[in-house]
Amino acid sequence: MDTALTLPRPAAAIGPLRLAVALGAAAVLAWLALDLNLRRACTVNDTPYLPLCAPGAASADAAGLRERIARNPADTAAYVQLALREAPANADSLAAAAKLAPTHPQVLVLRAATALDRGDWTTAAGLLVTLVEHHRNDNAARALAVLAGTGHTDVLLPHLAAGSHWLDAVLRLLPDTKVPFSAMLPLVAQGRRQGVLDDAAMRGYVRDLKAAGAWGDAYSLWLALHGNAVPVLFNASFDQPLEAGGFDWEPAEQPPARAGVLFTQVGTEGRGNVLELRFTGRPLPVPLLHQQLFLGEGRYRLRGQYRATQLRMEQGLAWVLQCVAPNTPPLRSAPLAGGAAQWQPFEFEFAVPRGCGAVASLRLEPAAAFEARTGARGAVAFDDLSLAQLR
Repeated sequence: MDTALTLPRPAAAIGPLRLAVALGAAAVLAWLALDLNLRRACTVNDTPYLPLCAPGAASADAAGLRERIARNPADTAAYVQLALREAPANADSLAAAAKLAPTHPQVLVLRAATALDRGDWTTAAGLLVTLVEHHRNDNAARALAVLAGTGHTDVLLPHLAAGSHWLDAVLRLLPDTKVPFSAMLPLVAQGRRQGVLDDAAMRGYVRDLKAAGAWGDAYSLWLALHGNAVPVLFNASFDQPLEAGGFDWEPAEQPPARAGVLFTQVGTEGRGNVLELRFTGRPLPVPLLHQQLFLGEGRYRLRGQYRATQLRMEQGLAWVLQCVAPNTPPLRSAPLAGGAAQWQPFEFEFAVPRGCGAVASLRLEPAAAFEARTGARGAVAFDDLSLAQLR
């Protein structure tokens, strides 16, 4: 099969900036190469047996196509096939094909590849967006991701408008390109302002990034959802509804019919909402509740208030800090007394070790492991939590 695209090869003496631009072009072109190779192979009859080739995609040789054009200068199909056969060598064929068939997907791919090859990012961006918006071209979506990842979000931002869907396609295919999600944040922020991405979609991306272990990208998107400024301990007083899948408090998932603990945010006079855990006597999940935190090495103090109502547990509950890095032992608070019917304070000091990893999980658990199996009765409520680093 003929090579569809000649990728830019930087000369030995090329400067750092030109090298970055050339490598960026090569990376973007690589995603278009697969699409263009296939389409040219279909056109020149190299792989007519492929089910991806459209009926009638095979054509005569270049001389035959030129004869057709000579007989009929408006033969759009002949110009398109000739441009595909000769690309990227013959600019005249491509210009004629673009004039006669400006929205033809194969012509758009060729034009985008040509624009990228000469570093015309603005033109390339518009053509790639058209391929994604109107032709659902996944390779073009991947190329847009690489374009953003090589520092060209400025040429993509003008194409974000209410009703467009290309950004969603780019984010969906982002893992294929190895481009970090952080490179997409200017587009994500603009897309949210334009109504292209709603909060539910953005939370879905946060959840997917967390599942993939991309903690930094997940947290960057979480910050974008919340005005780029959140406290280390989010929703510390439980006044806001819990946001599942992000960096808020996450209650344990349990089968409803066998739930060992029920979570509710209830209004309390003089306190606003508090988080209440009501135990059913069934076995308890571990942890009962957790929040993932970005904490650097150092000492910290967790403070808050709690109230226990007819709580029947031998050793009560404890706060636990668990690093995400393997082979790091958990850090446990003293057990919270179970007979406190009135609000009372608690305090938990801990030291985050150097090898803790990207995030740590602040967890609420039964103080004794056996009580997860035996279950508990009664209720516990928490309010007014805070987390501070100690100097």
